[in-house]
Amino acid sequence: MTPVVLAVVGAVIWMPKWWRVAQREHYLPGSVNTTLFRWLETTPVPNMGLAPLGLILAAATILLEGSAGLGATAAAVVIAAITPVGLPLRGRTSKLRFTRRMKTTAVLSVLFWAVALWLLSVFATTSSAAAICSVFGCVAVDAASAVAVPLESRLARRFQTRAEQRLRAVGPLVIAVTGSYGKTSTKEHLAALVGPIRPTVASPASWNNQAGLSRAVNEHLSASTEVFIAEMGTYGAGEIRRLCQWVKPEIVAVTAIGPVHLERMGSIDNIVEAKMEIAEGAATVVLNVDAPELAVQAERIAGTHRVIRCSGRRDSVADVRVSADDAGGDLRLDYFAESYPLASLHDSVHGSNVAVAATLAVEAGLAPDRLGTLIEGLETGEHRARVSVADSGVTVIDNTFNSNPAGARAALATLLAHSREGRSVVITPGMVELGDEQDSENAEFARLVVESGCGLVIVGRTNRRALRRGASAVDGIVVEVSNRDAARKWVRLNLSAGDGVLWENDLPDHYP
Repeated sequence: MTPVVLAVVGAVIWMPKWWRVAQREHYLPGSVNTTLFRWLETTPVPNMGLAPLGLILAAATILLEGSAGLGATAAAVVIAAITPVGLPLRGRTSKLRFTRRMKTTAVLSVLFWAVALWLLSVFATTSSAAAICSVFGCVAVDAASAVAVPLESRLARRFQTRAEQRLRAVGPLVIAVTGSYGKTSTKEHLAALVGPIRPTVASPASWNNQAGLSRAVNEHLSASTEVFIAEMGTYGAGEIRRLCQWVKPEIVAVTAIGPVHLERMGSIDNIVEAKMEIAEGAATVVLNVDAPELAVQAERIAGTHRVIRCSGRRDSVADVRVSADDAGGDLRLDYFAESYPLASLHDSVHGSNVAVAATLAVEAGLAPDRLGTLIEGLETGEHRARVSVADSGVTVIDNTFNSNPAGARAALATLLAHSREGRSVVITPGMVELGDEQDSENAEFARLVVESGCGLVIVGRTNRRALRRGASAVDGIVVEVSNRDAARKWVRLNLSAGDGVLWENDLPDHYP
């Protein structure tokens, strides 16, 4: 078998694996290599042995000839195909889907890889070309993602233009919501509050970027729509500003500031600046001032915008509060000078999110005196601190869509409130995309879990060392399992009626 044929056979194995990673990482340039290095760091045995060996073999093919060179090439190709060991070829949590964008990425990556293979064959040997292109093959997938960015922007622009035209034709009141966390729940709360009084469309799920919002407008807005609620997300400066330039929200809200996506954003200050882009063209800005950074922003823009401050704390001086007293009773909504008693909130519902949603709803036309009854019926979406009881009698708090420190602590408090008599267990792979704070935040959460008397089940390797370190600060029960399926099996074998379990966050299987 010739070296080129070996390389092609190997690429048929490893290239779809990296395509799937690129798809799961939203085609962010560099994400494939970041994933590879994450695996090398967290699974040094055997991957930190295999990766250098592959490099040595690829270099050796430059000097070796004949059967020795072919043997070194074959070994390098095999290492490229199986490294990192543990990363599924096909995937358990989600399969590779050949969407239009995936097809574009696939064609480009194959093209780049083939050109590199040909060029190296011309200037070196076919053995070294095959080995080097195999060992460094994932670079072609990242290059394809990078090159596709302007192409995708141009394609997305067509759909955006249609959405702009539709928004102008329908003319709804546009409300935009962003935040490090809480934005999806707040959006859903707002839709539930405003929907009974005005025909309302909210962007579905997490359709919070250019493509998602364009699709939401094009597919869901009708001639009768009076209110459009746009959730807006960002991975960097300028994204929300560009969304606002065509969505043109009149009323906006920022729900929270935290280290979510800190790995990509670089600093909390950068996160604040990126989120506050939403306020630049708006008439009314609603801010959750429980976040100190947003309290500062409220003062900064008070002279140029109409600012409404919201809070989930009783001791706050905010304009709108949804809060209980120190004992957890006397739940009420304080709306400027008026106060409305609330019977209860669902366990998964956070007062600050409700305060923001209630404010936005009044701005959209809901009478304040109607808020009380409607607020009591609010719930959060699936996998966001939802509480249920399994057939086994185990209380389950499903917070698998959460990946922020504040939400994790709140979910832990919910677990403790629901399993005071039975055993309490937290199952988590930890939080990700927290940049320099990831290790410390995971360690601190593990410490809180064990200190509160809960057992801790650590899933996977991504944050195992940090979680283990935090748990070791306090004596407690710590179990380590390889994946979510193993965690489910552990729950079935070890928990029974009266016990409680918190599933805190979940990671796709391209994480170690």
